[in-house]
Amino acid sequence: MLNDVSIQTAYEAVMAFHKTPVIKKSFVYDAINYALAEEIKAQRNSPSFTNSAMDGIGIKHSSNKTFKIKTTIFAGDKIENIDLKEDECVKIMTGAQVPTPIDTVVPIEKCKIKDDIVTIPNVKKGANVRLKGEEYSINTPLLHKGEELTSNTAALLFAQGIVNVKVYAKPKIAILSSGNELKEPWDQANHNEVYNVNSHAIKLLLKEYGFESDIIGILPDNAQETQNQIKTLKESYDVIITSGGISFGEADFIFNAFKQNGLKEYFHGITLKPGRPTMIGEMQTTLVCAMPGNPLSAFLNVFFFVIPILRKLSGLKTFHHPIIYAHNIKDFKTNPKKEHFALGEYKNGKWEVYNEYKYGSFMLSALSKANSIAVIEKGKESVSKGEIIKILPFRNFFDKKNFVF
Repeated sequence: MLNDVSIQTAYEAVMAFHKTPVIKKSFVYDAINYALAEEIKAQRNSPSFTNSAMDGIGIKHSSNKTFKIKTTIFAGDKIENIDLKEDECVKIMTGAQVPTPIDTVVPIEKCKIKDDIVTIPNVKKGANVRLKGEEYSINTPLLHKGEELTSNTAALLFAQGIVNVKVYAKPKIAILSSGNELKEPWDQANHNEVYNVNSHAIKLLLKEYGFESDIIGILPDNAQETQNQIKTLKESYDVIITSGGISFGEADFIFNAFKQNGLKEYFHGITLKPGRPTMIGEMQTTLVCAMPGNPLSAFLNVFFFVIPILRKLSGLKTFHHPIIYAHNIKDFKTNPKKEHFALGEYKNGKWEVYNEYKYGSFMLSALSKANSIAVIEKGKESVSKGEIIKILPFRNFFDKKNFVF
């Protein structure tokens, strides 16, 4: 077990956890934001037949400029061949099958039509004709194993008549907090009590990134009850996220409860502000993510460490947060003995720290005003105006490249 590790070491330790996700078959509507557990290949050509890209006049390309309309072809008409003389053409509608020997469609608005006689302008052979298999042919790979299914990619499935796919099940996640001083937001808290911010903020953060979770409740400061609850949870969940109670104080029962249930720690403590009192490890096949008790620290560490590993455990090939390089626009001081998650606003390639980096780990106003965090390395006493810094934006952007500072 490592103590007071760097954020890079902590991140690598977390991301090394592995558990093969279960494969399930799912209706496309229910599979959005899941990782595909199979490669999807085209079962039919796109387009499946040669068709017209617009309403127009269909001709066999030649030097002729005047044609007589023989017939009209509508979308849905099944005409593969048509007997067409050299001076004959057809009216054809968008999406209608283009029969042999027609090879060119002239937009209707560019033609002069009188009765059934059409005069056309110069046009390139093959214009406005969508050829069979032009986009892709049968057996072309469309979507890959580990790719996240979205509304954009689901459209490809519907175009193939595919409505059921194999996906990887997402991990089952339990969230709990500890402390006799905690009250749920719907209960009445007196001035000696605090509301259970962490569990609910973490649950909504996970939900924004496509993960459902169960809030188990508030653990009392009781060693035996805590140990029994942890034992039950490790048998039912893939990931357990806690906040508070993992230091070494007399009332910090969660840490001991994890140890009694076979916890193998990856690390206990990060050289990070805010968020030092963080412990992550495993109990057999269950990942344990014990976050700090202060709400800002808990939220940021779940964002930084937990979201990527949840995506990896869900079978997704892209799971790292993206790194954006931005110009810092305001000087601010940092503690050179620590690494830092500094909250701020990123816009148009520039980043500004919130309130000159003067806020505590319990202050949620900083979180509400920020759209990103800057990751400041250890050893720096300040960050200067104009300096290029690394930014991690909140919300859904991920990179499949290695996560390296």
